[in-house]
Amino acid sequence: MSDDLKSAWELALEKLEGRDDMAVEKLSEEQKQAIAEIRTKYQSRIAEIEINSQSQMRKALEAVNYEEVEKLNLHLSDEKRRLNRRMEKEIKKIRTSPQQ
Repeated sequence: MSDDLKSAWELALEKLEGRDDMAVEKLSEEQKQAIAEIRTKYQSRIAEIEINSQSQMRKALEAVNYEEVEKLNLHLSDEKRRLNRRMEKEIKKIRTSPQQ
C-alpha cells in the first residue's frame, strides 16, 4: 500500500479529470471569494425573510388565522426558491466567466 492514501473523493476527482466530458473546472481565488460572498449575501436575505415570516406567522396563529399562516408559509417557500435561483444564476455567471 502507498503511504499517500487518498479519500474516495480524491480518487473520484482524479477519474473525472481524465474524462473530457466531465472535466472539473478549477476556480481562481477571486472566483471562490466572489461565490462565497454571494452565498453569504443570499443566506442572510433568506434568514431575514424567515425571521420576518415567523413573526407574522406567530401573530396569525395567536389570532387563530390558519389561512394566513398557510399563505405566509407558501410565500416564504416561494421567496426562498426565488432567492436560491437568483443565487445560483449569479454563481453560474462567475463560474463561466473567464479567469484572469
